[in-house]
Amino acid sequence: MRVRGFRTRRQVQVGEHRFSDVFTGLDDSPTLLRVFGTKTSMSRITRHLKLKVEGFDWGLWLDRDTGTVCISRRYLESARLNFLYLDVVHVLVHVKQFLEGRELYDQAFEYVDRPTELEAYRYTIDEARRMGMNEDEILKYLRVDSVDDSELGKLMEKIGVRARR
Repeated sequence: MRVRGFRTRRQVQVGEHRFSDVFTGLDDSPTLLRVFGTKTSMSRITRHLKLKVEGFDWGLWLDRDTGTVCISRRYLESARLNFLYLDVVHVLVHVKQFLEGRELYDQAFEYVDRPTELEAYRYTIDEARRMGMNEDEILKYLRVDSVDDSELGKLMEKIGVRARR
């Protein structure tokens, strides 16, 4: 599935980079515009955002201490473009939350109950639907995340994803 406008440099050395040098074409996402309010605000944040490419396998995440987006080099090189794009949307919601001073990893909540995660997943799933992904494709996207089947069912219910029968 193509993601309109989104581009990524797949061959990037391990180390620190500007987020906007690796990921481009995010300015026209209506979902991200809802998150950041304006193109100017979103552009200002993504232009100054750091991206750290790591040499180990683990996907895409936000460093809770520095606000740096981190990605595994292998994931950057090999992820399905639509899944990578959705992960970028998800992590940018966390960037906004971080900048607002919100507690991203509140251990008082299980992962699938954490308010910041639910908010990020809701925006991400809105974007997946806007892209034309059906519920089964969305479920495949959610399944690759780090949740077991019972947590996945709970997450799906909370964010309004229904698997086809």
